[in-house]
Amino acid sequence: MAKNYKKKLGLALGSGGIYGYAHLGVLRALEELNVQVDILSGVSMGAIVAVFNAAGLTSSELEVLMKKYSAQISFFLSSDFPIAGLTTPSHLLKELRQELPVTLFEALKKPVYIAATDIKTGKSLVYASGEIWGPLSGSVSIPGIFPLVEYRGSALVDGCLSSPILVKELRTHGAQKVIAVTLYDPSQHEEYLPSMKLPKFLDQAMTLALNNLSQIELAEADLVLLPDLKGLKPSDVGEYINRGYAAAMSKKKEILNLAK
Repeated sequence: MAKNYKKKLGLALGSGGIYGYAHLGVLRALEELNVQVDILSGVSMGAIVAVFNAAGLTSSELEVLMKKYSAQISFFLSSDFPIAGLTTPSHLLKELRQELPVTLFEALKKPVYIAATDIKTGKSLVYASGEIWGPLSGSVSIPGIFPLVEYRGSALVDGCLSSPILVKELRTHGAQKVIAVTLYDPSQHEEYLPSMKLPKFLDQAMTLALNNLSQIELAEADLVLLPDLKGLKPSDVGEYINRGYAAAMSKKKEILNLAK
C-alpha cells in the first residue's frame, strides 16, 4: 500500500501596509484548524508577520505585539490618522527590532523568504539567510516615509515595488502546496468619481498597479485568500484581523484539503 506523505505547505503573505493586519487573522484561523505551515514568504508588512511567526510567535502573541505599535504604524502609513509626536520611522524600526527574538534567518523555526527592492536596479532581491534585520527593514521601507536601507551593496526599499507577493520562491524551495494571502482588490474601492480627493485617487491607482503586478505570482498558488477590507479605517486594527480570519475560515474545506 502506498504511503500517504504529507504535502509540504507554504504560506505567502503579501504586502499591503495597514492591510497587513489581516495576515494575523489568517494565522489565527490556521492555528484553530491545526494546519501546520512548513515554509513562509513575506513582503513588506507580510515579511514582518512571516518572520515574527517563524521566530515562534503565535497569532495571539503577534496580535498583542502589532497592537502595541498600531498607532505608530497607522500614523506613518496613513494621513487619516493624525497623531503627532509619537516616534520617528527609524525609532519605530528600532523598537520592532528589539522585539524580534532572533537575529539570524538560520535561528528561525521555519524557513522564511522575504523580498526587498534594490532602488539602484529595480530588481526584487530575496533573502533567507544571514542577518535578518537589514533585509526585513528594507522590505518595509516605503520611499519617502521610512529610510532607505543600505545592505550588502544594495539600496533597499519596499519589496512591493518589485514583487508584492512571493509564491514561486516557495515552489522553488520545496513547497508542494501554497496558500497565498493578497491584500489588493480594486473591486473593494469605492466607485471612481471625478470629484475624488487626490489621496484616495492615488491609493486606488497604487492598488491597481500592485494588484496587476501580483497576478503572475498568484497564478502559481493553489489557494488565494483575499480578505474583504472594504470600509475600514487605519485605526480598525481588530477588524482587519477579524476580516483576515473570516477570509481563511470561508475556505476551511480547501485549506484542510491542502494540508493533508
